[in-house]
Amino acid sequence: MFNKTVNFENLKIAYRYKSTQDLKLTYLVFKTLQKPTLLKLLKVCANGIINYNLPFKVLIKKTIFKLFCAGETINEAFELINKLEKFNVKSVLDYVSEGEKTEAAFSYNTDVIISNIIKLGSETQGNYVSVKITGLEDPAFLTICNGKKFPDDSVNKTRFDKLLKRIDAICETAKKNNVIIYIDAEDRCMQDIIDAITESMMERYNKETVVVFNTLQMYLKDRINYLNYLIADAKDKKYLPGIKLVRGAYVEKERELAEKENRESPVFDTKEETDKSFNKAVEICLSQHDFVVTCIASHNLESNQLAIDCINKFNIVDYNKKVKFSQLYGMSDVITFNLAENGYSVSKYLPYGEVKKAIPYLIRRSEENTSINGQIIGELARLNSELQNRKS
Repeated sequence: MFNKTVNFENLKIAYRYKSTQDLKLTYLVFKTLQKPTLLKLLKVCANGIINYNLPFKVLIKKTIFKLFCAGETINEAFELINKLEKFNVKSVLDYVSEGEKTEAAFSYNTDVIISNIIKLGSETQGNYVSVKITGLEDPAFLTICNGKKFPDDSVNKTRFDKLLKRIDAICETAKKNNVIIYIDAEDRCMQDIIDAITESMMERYNKETVVVFNTLQMYLKDRINYLNYLIADAKDKKYLPGIKLVRGAYVEKERELAEKENRESPVFDTKEETDKSFNKAVEICLSQHDFVVTCIASHNLESNQLAIDCINKFNIVDYNKKVKFSQLYGMSDVITFNLAENGYSVSKYLPYGEVKKAIPYLIRRSEENTSINGQIIGELARLNSELQNRKS
């Protein structure tokens, strides 16, 4: 039926889409992320662009932006989408814009996302769009609205209904154009209302096929309970749940805020607990493969292998429809391209947009990489090995 094992150390397959020059840049950036002083300097430059319009854009654009982003324009992003498709790797297109504050920005971002969905649907097949709701509404307002119920007071309801219309227009366009939507997770303080919005969209659009996915950050202590609730809710209301599993992107921020507010941290204290939570979620979702469509969005070799083992264990014959894999562009090529080579459905997350707007995303990627130093060491060793292979 399919290859039970994947050689995740096949470097020739993993890096064949990169030129030697690109490999050297990747090695340089990851090496920089290992050095706290250089990383701090990079973040100073990035914040200087945001706060003071300092002339560091070229430096950022030629280093971490080039490694982790698909370009500044939609045409640049599509060049990369077409390139990846030659290697059987799909794309999750994301226009980088978050933390917006104005109605004009909300409307503009909605129009961009809808335009991207139509372009993907007409020019490609099987690609995805990622949506950050903080690009469609002020995070402060979402925090005020946070809860499992939509606001019903006259002031907040009017504004909230506008947000729902934006998201509904995006999801409706996605359904018409056969494009899947991944709704991104956010800070815990606004996650409940985002869950509620996403559930309402899944109930509306995930009747025959899965159009809308919710994202679960498994470093949160409550996510296994929420996962079980979501599956039960979908069965009760007769919609198909799309579930994207990630470990989480805001760990230090969540811990610092909890300490500042003198409350229990919502995230696990150790990586081992997060790994256990993530892997348990993989087993829950794949055991319900007749009903749930799952995206394993992980850079962890063991978790990806676990998903492959579960495909075999639960005899998921239509695994390319029921189990998706995804990694961030610029990271974990040994996972992405070796999965694709072995016939699995796999994608790269491709953020694109103006360098200044991409800064928050780039800082998260930089901090994330410093927090998984063991993986960085492995990445550097593989890159160095492939560079040596190309020399010889």
